[in-house]
This record gives sequence, C-alpha cells and structure tokens, in this order.
Amino acid sequence: MNSTDDKTRRFLQFLPYALLFFLGTFYLWKFTWYIFFYQEKSSLFLLSMSYLQEHLSQPGGFLIYLAELQTSLYFYPFIGATLVLLEICGIIFLLQKIGKVVSGRMLYFLPFFMGITLFFLQTNYRYSASNNLGILIQLFIFYQVINRSKRNYLWLGTSLVPVLYFFFGSFFVVFTVPFSIWLIQKREWIKLVISLALVALFFFIGKEYLFFQTTETLFKYPFTAKNIGGQMPLFSGMIATIVLFPAIVKFNSEKITGITIKNIRLIQLTPLLVIAVCAFLVVQKIDTKNAHYFKSEKLFLEGRFEQLITLNTKFPSKNTLTAFLNNLALAESGHLADSFYRFPQSPEGATLFLKWEMIGEVLKRGGYFYYTIGMINEAQRWAYEYMVMKGYSPETLKMLIKTDLIKGKYKIAEKYISILEKSIFYRTEARELRELLYNDEAISKHPELGKKQRFDVEHDFFVQTDNPAANLNTILEGDSSNIPAIEYKLCWLMLQKDMQGIVEMLPLMEKAGYSAMPKNVEEVVVSYKLMKVGEMPELQRLKVSKQAEQRFNSFYRTFLQNQNNRQQAQMALARNFADTYWYYVFFSS
Repeated sequence: MNSTDDKTRRFLQFLPYALLFFLGTFYLWKFTWYIFFYQEKSSLFLLSMSYLQEHLSQPGGFLIYLAELQTSLYFYPFIGATLVLLEICGIIFLLQKIGKVVSGRMLYFLPFFMGITLFFLQTNYRYSASNNLGILIQLFIFYQVINRSKRNYLWLGTSLVPVLYFFFGSFFVVFTVPFSIWLIQKREWIKLVISLALVALFFFIGKEYLFFQTTETLFKYPFTAKNIGGQMPLFSGMIATIVLFPAIVKFNSEKITGITIKNIRLIQLTPLLVIAVCAFLVVQKIDTKNAHYFKSEKLFLEGRFEQLITLNTKFPSKNTLTAFLNNLALAESGHLADSFYRFPQSPEGATLFLKWEMIGEVLKRGGYFYYTIGMINEAQRWAYEYMVMKGYSPETLKMLIKTDLIKGKYKIAEKYISILEKSIFYRTEARELRELLYNDEAISKHPELGKKQRFDVEHDFFVQTDNPAANLNTILEGDSSNIPAIEYKLCWLMLQKDMQGIVEMLPLMEKAGYSAMPKNVEEVVVSYKLMKVGEMPELQRLKVSKQAEQRFNSFYRTFLQNQNNRQQAQMALARNFADTYWYYVFFSS
C-alpha cells in the first residue's frame, strides 16, 4: 500500500469520529439543551467525603456517584454535550479495538452503529449519564485485560469481576459476559469457573450480611427503565449486542470487507452512511414542545417572569405545566387577573394549581403555588417530601432554605445552606443566603423573601391538598390584603363562570388597595352589570369603564349576528376577543 492509500485510509477512519463529535455536540447543545438542564436540576453533587461514603453503601453506588459528578457539569449545556459525545466516541473506539483483538481485523459498521444507537438514546431527556459512563468504563477495562499477552492479565480480569460488581452494579455484565466469552474462546475453563464463583459468592455474602437489599435490587441497581427514558427495547438490544460483541465479531462474515472502489473498501464508508441516517432521524425527532416547557421552567426558576410571559405570548402552549408556571409568573409580576385569558387555561383549574400527588414531577413543582400565595409552611412541606423521595436537588434545597429563613428557623436553614455550599455551582447563592441568617431586618428588606414574609399565613388551619382552591378562602379570611391569593381566587371563579362570586369580591379588592379592576375581572363585572344578573355592591373606587362597556356591546352584537352558526361566531370573535372572559364563557367546552 502506497503512502497516498495510507493517508486515505487514515482520513476515512478519522472522518466519522470528527463528524459524529462536532455534529452531535452541536445538535445536543442547540436542539436538546433541555436534557442537561433537566438532569442537572434533578440531583445535586456534593464535594464531601460523606457524600462518597453514602454511595458506597450498595453495589453500583459508585457509578451513580460518577454520573452525578458528570451531571453537575451539565450546568453548562455545551460542556454536557461535549462530555456525552466524548463518551460515545470513546465507546466506538473501544469497540473497534476490541473487535480487532478478537477478530484480527478493523471493524467499521457495527461499532459506529452501536455508537449511533447510544446517541439516539441520549436524545431522550431522561436518559441518565450512568448508562454511557457504565458502558465506557467496563469496555475500557475489558480491552485492557484482553489486549495484554501475559496470562496474568486474565487472572487480573478474573479477580476484577466481584470488584466491578461492587463499584458498578448491574453494569458489570458489560465486562463479565464478554470476558466470559473470551475465556471460553481461549479455553480458560478454570478462570471462567473461578470468576463466576467469585461473583456468586460476593453476591451471596453481600445480600446476607452487607447490603440488606432485595435480590431484585442487587441484580438491577443502578439500572432502571426510568433512567433510560423508558426506551427498553432499543437499550436492551444495544446492551445485548455489546455484551455478545466478542462472539458476534468472531463469526461475522467478511465477504463485504473485500469489495473496493478506487482502492477504497466499501466497508470503510459504512460509518458515514450510519451517521447520515442518524442525522436524518434525529432532525425528525427535534422536540419543540419539551424545549418550550423547559425554557419556561428555566426562566421561572431564574425569576425572569416577564421574559417567561413574553415567551408564552409569542408561542402559546397547551401544556398544563407550562401554563401552571406561566400563571405563577403572572401572579408574581402582578398580571394574573389582567392577562389570565391571554393564555390557554384548564376549566378544571389544573393550570392554576396542582393537586397533591406522590409523583416526582408534580411534587417537584406544585409547592411553588403555595409559595406564591404565602402558604410558606405548605410550600416547605412539598419541597421536603420531594427531597425525601428523590434526594437533594438544587431548587428543592433552595426552597427549603428560603422557607426556613422566612419562618425564622435559622438553625435548620443553616444546615441546608451548609449542604448547598458543598455543591460545585451553587456556592455563591449559598453564601448570599448565609448572609441572611439570624438577620430579621435583612430578610424583611429582601426583595423576594420580605414580600413572601409579609404574605405569610399566620393563622393555623388544615390544608386541603386535594382541593387547593378551598385554601384560598381560608387565607383571605385571615388576610384580606394578600393580592396573589385574591387574584388566584378571582381566576378560579372565572374558570367556574361564577360572576356572582367575583362581584361579591369587589369590596374585598377595594379593601386590599385595588384602584382599578384587572381587565378580565372588569369583563366579568360589565357583563354582570349590563345583563342585570344581580345587584352591584356599593363601591368607592372600582368602576366599570366606558371602554369596557363598548367592547362588551361590540362582542355581544357580533355574537347575536352569528348565533345560528357557532363555528362562524367563534371565528368572527376570535380576532378581537379571544383573550376575554366573554369568549371563554361562550366557547369553552
């Protein structure tokens, strides 16, 4: 082979790696950035020896420790995308090297096919870092063992099996099965029997005396269907191919490897074909709905409420959780009753508040409603229950700190601050919160905590978590100046089409300091007044404007003109009145 052919061969070996790395990194960073946001917010890696020790309490815990360290770096999505592609490219490289040791030839199609499968799995936001990391480490150790000519390395591999089980849990099969196949191929029967006996003995001793876990947990942990995003058939097929890799490549047909065109073997071009097919599939898989939701959540958690409202104004979403966060942002910025019907709403109230459920995604977010309306103890309870179920996460820990500071529970807040200070990227926030400890005046002047403290519900009552709307009545009975609670109550009554209830709240609104009716409330009152539904209460400041009356008359005339054709009436009114209470009353299902 001349030097030109050699350069071409090396270029064709390098090109697929370069394309996969750069295109894959760009895709994950640009189009699925929310994967890294979601996973980084779902756990909290701590720089402490005790945190490491916690993860050594059962087989597989060390892999989770490494995965959480990696996930903490997802704070910057570009770093997350880069790490993921480095791991995938590393797995492909190791499979090629293993294949060459086993079969004596360079493999192209199968290693890249497996790598592309891992990339496709990674596009699911629930796909955990532990999966690729576990596979990569096991393949690396397997390659190091079989690539040595000395027989001592086979003894090393034999003795490593129980160690790998302890550190990597169920992922040890990615080493153990290929290693067992390798021993069978080499007819190393004694080593095979000893390695399997060692892991069986270690498993028995661990179950009976060390780990106190169920047999199922010891077999599966840390693998769970949730951690692969429920993609069980694809992941199982990929794992089966990897663990049987030494047997597959040993008996793989070599007929296609000899076909050449202009001194280029066709088999060398298959990685490019696999990458092209993957590119086509993942472009079709771009999930704008998930991206929109997680963008909304990110803006909410960062306190950028106006930007969140602007985003959902520009791109309206029917996602319940998105609407829930958007309503919280409206309430926090004082626009809830003004702009309620600018956005899709659930008649059952699911976009206003979440009912108590021991489900992670509900428990993770539902407490923010109570935090907004001043039920600080209840907001803390939701956060605490989520922490008990899922462990530490950045936002849950911050919620616990804030609620304890508001309630003056400084010792408990200090404990949580100390934990947050051991994180990698939240130390600055932890130090800022530490400055508020044992300083009542600083908390009362704090732009967020001071406001929540003023609205904090002081009188005791039983919270109805299955009926959040009922709690609003109890709050307002004790504090009629709680504006967020008033606005949530008004919006709930609007969803119930309860005009009488809203009109009866007008004196309370005056007492709370309203100088004008919010837009959607005014729409309720003007229809109540002009249609003579009932008597209006005596009011000092809150009056219906002439403009509101004119708009209602215009709406009603247009409706009467098209009343024989509901669809035609809806189309005629949508342009100018879709964001009104009137439109909701007539056209909501």
